[in-house]
Order: sequence, then C-alpha cells, then structure tokens
Amino acid sequence: MTDYLLYAAYGSNLLRERLMVYIKGGVFMGREYVGSEDRSEPQDFGWVRVPYRLYFANSSPRWDNKGVAFLSIVKETNPDLFAIVRLWKISAKQFEDIQEQEGSWYNEILSLGQIEDIQIKTLTGNFENCKNEPSEKYLSIVKAGLKETTGWDDEKIEFYLKNFL
Repeated sequence: MTDYLLYAAYGSNLLRERLMVYIKGGVFMGREYVGSEDRSEPQDFGWVRVPYRLYFANSSPRWDNKGVAFLSIVKETNPDLFAIVRLWKISAKQFEDIQEQEGSWYNEILSLGQIEDIQIKTLTGNFENCKNEPSEKYLSIVKAGLKETTGWDDEKIEFYLKNFL
C-alpha cells in the first residue's frame, strides 16, 4: 500500500510544469531533473491559504543570484499575510524525492493539518535572516503558477505578492 500526502506547493512549484520535472524528470528552464522513482501522476487538490507568511531569501545562482520562496516556520496571525499553497496529492516517496531535488535549503518539513484524513506537508527552510528579493525571472514563474492555481488576474496577483516583497 502506498502512503499519500498533500504536498503544499508555493513559489515556483505552484506551476504544474515546474513541479512535474520533480515527478517525471526532464528539463525546466535549461536545467535537467532526474524526477522521482515514483513517476505516477499527482492529483491536483486545489489551493488554500495557510497561516504562514511567504518570504524570499538566499541567493540562487539559478535565479540571477536573487532570492527564492520559503514559508516562515512561525505561524502568522494576520490573515492578510497567509500564504497561498497549491495542494498536490502525491506519494510519500515523491515527497522525499522532491525534497532531495530541492536541495539542502528546504530541510524543514512543515505540517499544515489535513484534508479528508490526508496529511498536508510542505518543505521550507529557516532563512528569514537572509531575505533577498526575487529576480524578475523567478517572480514570473511564481506569477504564472499563481494564475494557473487561482485563476486570478494580474492585478490580484500583484496585490497578493506585494504583501511579501
């Protein structure tokens, strides 16, 4: 029997095309990914707001030495600052393989509750002391993912993101 969970994606993994290279393998924006040992199709479970703040930190050579997305490990009390996450039903093995491919920055597993008795988990790191604005290239992927996830127009996406930039 395969154990499943809901992977709460944010940042660039909101975009299906980006997430799928972690599952199926392939190339995304010039970089090759090995994919997961379990290449079964993830199930889209929609999206929710979670009581954690989105922030951008570190300096990624892949993204013009600018910041990438993380969720704070401290609960947020202001609902206006809750982050949007896209829920993907995946196997526990796929979650492990995503974490391995994401690398050492995403070493924290955050439990976000459950839906229909399925645990919701995400990956993050503790880098709030290393905040760094994202590159336009990275932000364009996040915006495309938000549009695909929520169906929002550009104005609503900009309004949402300004809380975190």
